[in-house]
Amino acid sequence: MLRAVHAHRAHDFLEFASSLAVVALALLGMGGVVYHILAPNGWLHPWLARLWADHPGMTALVLIGVATMAVASRSKVQGRPAFNGRSDAPLYVFVALGTFFVARWILSGAM
Repeated sequence: MLRAVHAHRAHDFLEFASSLAVVALALLGMGGVVYHILAPNGWLHPWLARLWADHPGMTALVLIGVATMAVASRSKVQGRPAFNGRSDAPLYVFVALGTFFVARWILSGAM
């Protein structure tokens, strides 16, 4: 009986550790994507700098429109009931990206 209890505790601990690893990799994936998008030499900076330099008024108008749409869509989403058939695909995409960023950090020292 004692052996079964220890085996059950070990199994629970391994499940917890693997869940924690998945969450950590997903958070690292999200953080890495945000870092690479918003960094000074990131994916978005050169494009936005060129767009702002060429068309500052139009860029400001588009940013105001995007912000307005985000606020409006958020208020509509909060009023709807939760959809139960959600996919785990976004989680695993971020886990894969987190694994990539961790491996690149270990191998080359850069995120």
